[in-house]
Amino acid sequence: MEITQTYARPSRAVSGSDGLRMELSAEQSRPPVFLEALVGQSRDYARAMLALHRVVGMDLRKRDRDHSAYQEWVQERYLEELGAMQASRLAARPGLLERTALLTREISQVQQRVQELERPLYGPTWARAERRYYGWAWIHDRAAWWVLDPVVSVHPDAVFFEAFSRDESTYARVTVPRAQLTVLGSPTCGTTNIDFSLALAREFERVRDYRPAWLQVGAESVTLATSQGEAVEKKIDLPPTWVRGFLQVQSAGTLPHTPVRLSASTLADVLDVLARRKERVSPRSLRFHLVPGERPRLTLEPWDITIHEPAHRFEGDAPVEIRIWGRRRLLALEALLPQAQEVEVRLLGTGLPSFWRVHAGAHTFDLGLSGWSGNDWARAARFHLLTAPGKPAGQAPMRNQEAATLLESRFHLSTAELAALTGWKQSEAAAALQSLCAAGQAMYDPTPNCYRWRPLFGFALPEDEADQQAGYAASLVRTGRVVWETGSEVTPSGSWLRARVLGLSECRVRLELNADGGCRTAECSCAEFRRNRLRLGPCAHLLAVGMAAASLGETHA
Repeated sequence: MEITQTYARPSRAVSGSDGLRMELSAEQSRPPVFLEALVGQSRDYARAMLALHRVVGMDLRKRDRDHSAYQEWVQERYLEELGAMQASRLAARPGLLERTALLTREISQVQQRVQELERPLYGPTWARAERRYYGWAWIHDRAAWWVLDPVVSVHPDAVFFEAFSRDESTYARVTVPRAQLTVLGSPTCGTTNIDFSLALAREFERVRDYRPAWLQVGAESVTLATSQGEAVEKKIDLPPTWVRGFLQVQSAGTLPHTPVRLSASTLADVLDVLARRKERVSPRSLRFHLVPGERPRLTLEPWDITIHEPAHRFEGDAPVEIRIWGRRRLLALEALLPQAQEVEVRLLGTGLPSFWRVHAGAHTFDLGLSGWSGNDWARAARFHLLTAPGKPAGQAPMRNQEAATLLESRFHLSTAELAALTGWKQSEAAAALQSLCAAGQAMYDPTPNCYRWRPLFGFALPEDEADQQAGYAASLVRTGRVVWETGSEVTPSGSWLRARVLGLSECRVRLELNADGGCRTAECSCAEFRRNRLRLGPCAHLLAVGMAAASLGETHA
């Protein structure tokens, strides 16, 4: 999917007597969004934005080795072994090498002069390394050049900055509460993309207590004839997996989880071990040992280094041990820990996504990690069918449209509030809000447990029909191959469903849903579930039972 982002001019930082003014240029094809405000606790805000920029450029996927130098060496050997036909050319080689050396010296002198004139911010050594990297990336990894600009949403009660990593495994969000903004003029609420360049990220490093940050978001009326120059236009061939992954984060955030509170010092100790050591053998997980009433213990494998939480206790109902992978992505939180009060972790289960929230002053930074670095969010792209299974796609467009209209007018709604406004069941309201998340029109905010209006793009996303599992599940429902068993029960607090699914083989399914229709626990006797559990998303049999329950409107005992 190719998208074009146009900005009146690049974002910039302007230093003045009243502080450092961050002028973030908004995407011009979106509805107008405007905000001008002085940011309270500016240093904490700047650190959070720098962490966001780090996530934007994060790519921890395994790369193939670069064999270009070896191939050059092989080519030289071929030249040496050529016969008499190449004798004349080889004879001319010394002269060519001498000429090359002369030109190399002249080029070096010109480059040195250019460096003196440019006076780069971090000196000539940094500039040379930067040019060498981008030259290599253009040849060997051209995809590394594109980065989708962050999304900013201006709401009446807060401002949100969202970003997704290049490897599609990490989601980040910065929340700036309205109480920390001294607003000038009348803000215009809405959602847009902002130009977030490397130069702007460097300016955030200059924010100090005596040099506070001014935040300005808005489209400038810059034309081709002004002194600002031409409009900045970016054309990005956006992979469908990027879009699907960004949307699945919102659905995964609503799933039942195990909450854990940690001190900032505990996470700092974990990151210190990761920074000083390199894993050479498996396993490479971060293991949580959680016992009710006791302080959590974290073990880093394969070194078996255990870190004890000094302050907070686990408040769960039963002891549990959870392992997560891809832990080096947590290094994005490193700069936030000196000012952090505590860290809230939401663990979905072993090998499943995890969500980390750092309270840095009055601002918060959320980090959403997929099951592991190589398992991007798109590979588990059926979380939205577990959160509120709802009816099969296409049966309730009017209901979704009504929910979108209400959410856009109020900017944030909980499932209970939407149900009260419309007279729907709470499960129906949850399904409608989840549909908006899957369509890129809303995001889930865990702290007040509500959904917020946030259109990801300025256009409607096409329906994703690539999920064969969901299509197969819908066919099982249509052909009546979901048979309810005794033991199913419906209560105001949730539903306990037991069913046999007559697919290629008979599978027994047990599904527990909460009042919103979201999945609490799920079990299936099929081989796929035994092999992967929910790490790669639910199997077709679980989806079929969830769809059947929603289609019937009630559970048959």
